[in-house]
Amino acid sequence: MPDRTDLPTSQATYFQQIVHRFGDSPTTRTAILEGTGISEAEVDAAPMEIALVQQLRQFDNMDRLFGEDWALNAPELWRPAAHGALGVAVSSAPDVARALDILARYITAHTPNQRLKLIRTPGHVILRHDVVIEVPERPARIMAEAVLLGVGSLLSLMLGQAQVELRFDYPWPEPAYGPKLAQALGGEMRWSAPATAVTAPKRLLSIRSPLANAAICQHALELLERSAAAGVGPGGVKARVEQLLARSDNGRVSAMTAARTLGLSQRTLARRLEEAGTSYRDLADAELKARASRWLAGGLLSKAEIGERLGFADATGFSRACRRWFRIEP
Repeated sequence: MPDRTDLPTSQATYFQQIVHRFGDSPTTRTAILEGTGISEAEVDAAPMEIALVQQLRQFDNMDRLFGEDWALNAPELWRPAAHGALGVAVSSAPDVARALDILARYITAHTPNQRLKLIRTPGHVILRHDVVIEVPERPARIMAEAVLLGVGSLLSLMLGQAQVELRFDYPWPEPAYGPKLAQALGGEMRWSAPATAVTAPKRLLSIRSPLANAAICQHALELLERSAAAGVGPGGVKARVEQLLARSDNGRVSAMTAARTLGLSQRTLARRLEEAGTSYRDLADAELKARASRWLAGGLLSKAEIGERLGFADATGFSRACRRWFRIEP
């Protein structure tokens, strides 16, 4: 599995929902999970986190089993209830303007590898979607479609018939299931657009939500704040870097890749790790040390095999590392 996709995501809600919605038999569930490294028993683990490569493999399986329009056959996957605290906060927001603000601010607490940017023009407000790491085109399209469907579903609660005034931008040519996607979204579609985005006329921003509830919205926002803090605060960044390293094939991920995964610059990553009392080099070294200690104690691998698995260029480099870690020759 390529290192660039061996990255942690948020809680694996979407992954689990796909299995539950489409896995109507043991054989189908097995096929949906094929190659993900996740067993059927683990699907219901709570809380559960997965690496992005596991989600991408599930997308591949779904395309193969059900065709590329599979998400359109399961609207429950993108309705507000499927988005947890984010769906509750948006639905209970006072009006469309606040709902869009919440989406842009808290999407990373829901899906850390994706961003929504709110852009205001004289007559419109635009919610633009970006994936912060490079993924192949087909998974990128699935992510874009999920965002368009999710945002459209959340806003439809407030807009009702005014949904037709929204414009949905899709940065690829119209797929074979394009008419079906357009019908599900309920607004104007623009194919081969510059970016994935939802555009709303400013006059819609003052429309109030029929589910507006200040207390419920505030509680949901507090949950999102805690989730965001766990991901971007000093302690949260440290934990996510440790997860990233632990999930990699050989315990090695470049600081550049880690920073990009977390949506941070390398300088900001270094600063936040310093605030947490550590550094990227120390965390990477600790992961290699832990693996070496575990494998040396297990006695099932030769020293040469352990050094190779840990990515050392030669036995001398591994021996030097062991002297530094354990004060002994391996």
